[in-house]
Amino acid sequence: MSFENKLMQMKGMLNKKPAARKAQTAPARPPHETQWKEIGLTLKENKFGFVFEKKIEYPLDYLHGNVVLGELDRVLEAWQNTDYDHPFKLSEEAPLVFFDTETTGLGGTGAYIFLLGVLERKQGGFEMTQWIMPDPSQEAAFLYESNLWQAQDSVIFSYNGKSFDWPQLHSRWTMHRGALPKLPDPKQIDLFHGTKRIWKNELQRLKLSVIEEEKLGFARSGDVPGYLIPAIYLDAVKSGFPEGLAKVLYHNELDILSLVSLYIRSSDLLMEDLSSESSGAYTNIGKWYADLKQFDQSAAYLEHVTLERGDAGALARFLLAVQKKRKGEFAEALQLFKEAAPHLRGPVEVEAWVHLAKLHEHQFKDPAQALVMTGFAKEAASHTKVRKSILDDLAKRELRLEEKKRKKAAESTVHRTR
Repeated sequence: MSFENKLMQMKGMLNKKPAARKAQTAPARPPHETQWKEIGLTLKENKFGFVFEKKIEYPLDYLHGNVVLGELDRVLEAWQNTDYDHPFKLSEEAPLVFFDTETTGLGGTGAYIFLLGVLERKQGGFEMTQWIMPDPSQEAAFLYESNLWQAQDSVIFSYNGKSFDWPQLHSRWTMHRGALPKLPDPKQIDLFHGTKRIWKNELQRLKLSVIEEEKLGFARSGDVPGYLIPAIYLDAVKSGFPEGLAKVLYHNELDILSLVSLYIRSSDLLMEDLSSESSGAYTNIGKWYADLKQFDQSAAYLEHVTLERGDAGALARFLLAVQKKRKGEFAEALQLFKEAAPHLRGPVEVEAWVHLAKLHEHQFKDPAQALVMTGFAKEAASHTKVRKSILDDLAKRELRLEEKKRKKAAESTVHRTR
């Protein structure tokens, strides 16, 4: 084919009208409206299609486990009266949204959110709203109805939601980015991370149901196991039978109510409750405040453990000693490290002996005692896994201190002979 003919052929392709797009049909009205109404679900329609909704109201004196929901107001006010900072400290005016989802899987393009629940503080009580997607064709309507696209100024509470629920929501939202309003990036408080900070090494598992039983005084009854939830939803969409779906809604409801109780319980521990928890929990809180550079508040918790809890406060003594050393209170730091080190195990024990060696060498000018402490550090290191660089540092420290000890002994001998 000649070059001219090829150009003519290409010109014809350019002038060719594109095939008309098929008009998108609006999602059909869900077939199970009557059946799902039996479990309190109301069918709602918006500009994207249909979604099922359920609303539940709770009075301020509603008791979930051993926590009254209305205590939330007291906690928010108490945070405002503190003179230290913490991620849980919020403005009383900030809209709070306690948020949880249920999904058909843990991730991937084939997994989607089918139930979304929120609890909000309203005049005179709390209101929970749960939305269920009738089927995947109604996803845009389902997401839009949640109003989370208007949550820019809200504080979103969740349990592992910062790592799972919100990213999953963002992923599904992106599938409809040409139609839905943009999903904002509001402030989030993931209570799972707070739970880890407070009860690390205190509880074997940090599942929400375990926290409910151990810390919130609530044991679930009639709940559905989480691993069955996706299958129950898919069966309800196919068959229309609502009984299993009612249990999924109840599961989601309990999850969200526990978020309120857990925030109240955690906040009390972080502000004023110094009697109801273990030494380990209060030590963890002291360390959390130290990591936030709120050293006065950290010291208050660590000193409580060291003064009130006896030998159980070895780690608290160590952490408090670190703070005393940083502030230049070397004598107090030395005493606390001495009390802590014999009761510690693992890398932290090695670190405690090294601190003692440094204090004796640099602050108290006693290389002989520093050498003894270095020996204890080497002994502790031989029983635990530490980095090679730490072992090398200990060896160098030992050589340097032996030389300092010899020089000091020689100087002392010369001084006596004069």
